[in-house]
This record gives sequence, C-alpha cells and structure tokens, in this order.
Amino acid sequence: MDGAGIEQGRRAYFDEGQLPLETVRQPVLRSWLRCTDMGLAQGRLQGGGPLAESELHALRQRRESLRRLCRPELEMLAGEARETGSVVILADADGMILDTIGDTGFLSRAAQVALRPGVSWTEASTGTNAIGTAIAERRPIAVHGPEHFFAEHAVLSCAATPILDPRGAIVGALDISGPSASGHGHALGLIRLAVDQIEHRLFRSGFADCRVLRMHDDAAMLGTAREGILVFRDDRLVAANRRGLSLVGRSWEALDDAALGELVDMQGQAARGRLRLANGATLIGGWDADVRGGGIELSVARPLADERAEAIDAALAAHDGNVSAAARQLGIHRSTIHRHLARQR
Repeated sequence: MDGAGIEQGRRAYFDEGQLPLETVRQPVLRSWLRCTDMGLAQGRLQGGGPLAESELHALRQRRESLRRLCRPELEMLAGEARETGSVVILADADGMILDTIGDTGFLSRAAQVALRPGVSWTEASTGTNAIGTAIAERRPIAVHGPEHFFAEHAVLSCAATPILDPRGAIVGALDISGPSASGHGHALGLIRLAVDQIEHRLFRSGFADCRVLRMHDDAAMLGTAREGILVFRDDRLVAANRRGLSLVGRSWEALDDAALGELVDMQGQAARGRLRLANGATLIGGWDADVRGGGIELSVARPLADERAEAIDAALAAHDGNVSAAARQLGIHRSTIHRHLARQR
C-alpha cells in the first residue's frame, strides 16, 4: 500500500469509524481491530516504561537459552542493520525486548519511542507493531510507518518473524526496525531466513525416544535450514518445522494426531532415498540415527504442570473460552489448549 492510501485508511478508521478494506492490508487492519477491542485509543499511548535494570537482568537470565540460541543471527544481521541505519531486536514470547544491536544513532532515536530492552511490544502494550503483531498472527509481518496503531510510531519501519519451537509454540520474535523514511524492503526476507536458521538448530540435538525424518525435493538442501523435518514417537507425529508440515500438507494441529502412515510411505525406502508422500509428492530424504534415552525430552501426551494448566484456565476465562485468543496470549499453539481441555473431560 502507498503512503497516501494508508493515511486515507487511518482517517477512515480512526476518525470516521469505517473499515478501510481497500486501503489497509488485512493483517494490519486485523491488528487495529484487536487493539481497539483491547481498549487502545489514539492519544492514549500505553506502556509503563522499561523494566528496572535489576528486573531486566533477571529477565535476561531467565531467557538466556533463547538469547544464546539467537546470538549468531543477531551478530550476522547487525552488520546489515548498521549499513541501513537500523537495529536488530530480539524479544521473548511475551513481546518483551531482550536485546538490541545495530546502528548506534538509530538506537538512541529508537529509545525515544521506547524501542529498547525491558519494554513490552505486545499489541496490548504498544499497539500494532511488527513484534507484537507477528506474535499475535503467528506469522512474519512488516509494519511500515503509519500502519502502526499509534501515530507516535509512524517514524518506524519494522519487520518481524515469530520463532517457533518444534511443538509450534512461540518462544520469541526477531525483528529489524529502522526509520520509516528509509526503504527496508529486504528486511522481512532477511529476518525470515535468520529465523529459519534458529528454528533449524532446535532440531540439532535429536529427541529422546523419537525418530527424525528429514526431507526436501533437492538432495543438496538436506541438512540445511530449508529442509523439512518431522519427528515421530511410536509412529505418531509429535514435532516438526514449518517446512516439514508444509511439505506434507498439514498444520500444527496434526501434532499428536497424524500417524506416520498417513503422511509418508516408507516401505522399501533406503536411508536418504526417495520418499513418496501420502499427498502424491516424491521427495529425497531419510531418517536420522535413532536417539534412545538422550537428546531433547518432548512433553508429549503428558499432564501439564499445575501452574501451566492454571495459566491456560485463566487465559480461557479471560477470553470467554476463545481458544485462539487464549493461545495468542500464552504464546502456545491451540492444540496444546485442546489437549488440556480433552484431559479435563
């Protein structure tokens, strides 16, 4: 959308109470509606300021595994950010900014609009923005200038992608933000590639008592972040990456439900051989060596910890039983809540 169209859309929505379906992108408009439903309004910018240094230090310690996981990509993108007068931002699943790195001049300007460590950039706190909206929508998104809910943030152009764990839960978000006056058309692509790398490393250690299937239509892509990955326990799909689910035509809802035989015909296939999928596609792939007793533990089909179950019940109550809204609030996948409800029956 062009700048004039967005400004026209803002006037229609904020001044005239109309839905600017033709002038505002659908993900942005959905975010504006969510923000309005949460009671946000122009002229009443939310936010209670950044965490105290001691609180930020404690938060970073709790999120140290996420920070360590993402550090290579933060450093890699920092050079690009400095060249374009931008910053790279890591936030946790709650939208709280943990780290910023990049152009020092823009870092100081970004701090003036609270784009700094220790500040929450969820939609509930800061309105429409790339970090909060990517978490809410569970998808990559760019938010440019006046597409932000609050007019004060129109000086920013941001692109973010949520980071998903092998069970589909959001663990954080990676973002590039810069001045809206500059072009950042490549930022979303860079962020998506970086998050692909981060998510791929989550599968590096293997999974206890599971079998890991890796596949792609190009043998040269096996072992890279572009490969599809499916993880099975007792021939039941229990974890995956986005690419793997896309290749077999399934969503995160398939976890704990889809059986191996429903997805892949492995009969007579050699390791790293050809795979015929249930949807008719033929790929190259094979199984990792079995992991028995070591590797990552997946909490599959086991009772939730009492405090997590209480958090789910509270989120459902707060959203009148709306599973999607509760899942967005908690940063987990809807299937986790459905399993919790099934155990209560």
